[in-house]
Amino acid sequence: MPKRRTNSRWSGYDPRYIYSLVVRRYFVEMKTKTEIAEELEISRFKAARLIDEAIEQEYVKFLFPKQQLLDEEIAHNICEKYALEKAVVLSVSESWSSQQQLNEKLGGITASYLSDNLTEGMKVGIAWGRVLSSTVSQLSSLPQLDIVQLSGVHPGIEFSQGPIDLIHRLSAISQGKAHPMYVPMWVDDESLAEKLASDPAVLDTQQYYSQLDVVITGIGAWKTGSSSLCDIFPQAWQQPLFQQDITADICVTLVNSKGEILDSPMNRLGFGISTEQLRNTKTVIGVAGGEQKYEGIVASLKSGLLDVLITDFDTAVKLVNA
Repeated sequence: MPKRRTNSRWSGYDPRYIYSLVVRRYFVEMKTKTEIAEELEISRFKAARLIDEAIEQEYVKFLFPKQQLLDEEIAHNICEKYALEKAVVLSVSESWSSQQQLNEKLGGITASYLSDNLTEGMKVGIAWGRVLSSTVSQLSSLPQLDIVQLSGVHPGIEFSQGPIDLIHRLSAISQGKAHPMYVPMWVDDESLAEKLASDPAVLDTQQYYSQLDVVITGIGAWKTGSSSLCDIFPQAWQQPLFQQDITADICVTLVNSKGEILDSPMNRLGFGISTEQLRNTKTVIGVAGGEQKYEGIVASLKSGLLDVLITDFDTAVKLVNA
């Protein structure tokens, strides 16, 4: 085996030239990483890293000329199968390596959808969570809206992903009015819950729950542990729910694998939009994707609460073939 030089003859070159060279060798000339490594007098691992970096820096871009039609077709098939008004599918041409990156991608297409479909004067409720935080961070403009908080707050939810922060950020973008609700997501005592429910500030926000044009919510998946609501629910509440096959949450509505709505202490002790108010909302948009969210998405679709689903291509394929 020939002895490898300590320093490659390419080591002093502008890295842009090296990126262009390796992607041409790999994708056009179909050379192996080992062959590229030998030519550049570097290790195979270094060659692989250069190819990855070149892709990340967009020295090569993948085009799928027929993909848009497939994206539209599968979105149409999801609507047909689950009686949705609309489905938006993140194209297979998009790539990600973690749930966080997928949330960023889903947040981007959700932001575009909202920019295109929300109109001035609408009353819009927003839940909480990572994908919604990503959505709001990628919104640059909106018409003037009333932005409504859909639940109380809980210290277990990171502030930047919580309901109060999200409604204020949205209202700042739209130059509309925020309707916050500065109460806990739930309390431990029914008499206290009743007292807080009669507070004028709470009533002022909750009056909008029966008037909403749009609700934007993530989808929690309980069986895979991919639910911020599951993470903060008291253990004493969780056990009976798992015995009832709890699979998903949509805002504070809990759903089993058949799409049936489950009762929970939240109905007596909590503060948030009710299942009936969700059903009466003109358009409920659910945003979720990825393997961990799949069962929760299926359960949510079976519940009939969603009008619009925004998800990724891989999940869409599974949904159509379920």
